[in-house]
Amino acid sequence: MAPSDAFWLLPRTPRTPGWARVFLRAQARSWGVAPQVLEAAELALSELVTNAVRHAHAPRGREIGVKALWDGTSLRIEVADAGSWAGWEPLAHQPDGEGGRGLVVVAAVAARWGVERRAHGIGKTVWAEFPVPDGRTEQSKPPWPQRV
Repeated sequence: MAPSDAFWLLPRTPRTPGWARVFLRAQARSWGVAPQVLEAAELALSELVTNAVRHAHAPRGREIGVKALWDGTSLRIEVADAGSWAGWEPLAHQPDGEGGRGLVVVAAVAARWGVERRAHGIGKTVWAEFPVPDGRTEQSKPPWPQRV
């Protein structure tokens, strides 16, 4: 299978995480991504886009780039923003606070994740990868329930 990708530019609004999940869900289903992989990726995407909306401190009018890549065995999501790279690090989680859990959630559901400078120098891209557990896509599963 040849790798496939999809890219969306989204505005920085409180509704953006929901839109990103809808776009990812539609695209991943068309690729035949297994539901358990998609659920984990949707959760991580929501956290990463929320971080970009709330914490990127990007200039007004800058959009958030969301990319999904599928190669048949792994789904990778990327969230790019124009916020500063300098000094970037995850916020400390306060046990009684309302924030600071986003990247903890991403780390819990993704096989790997990270952050890197954007290729053209403005901002950063945070990414997460979700391999298919047994190498099978939703389309390769039999149409009937399996007995265990």
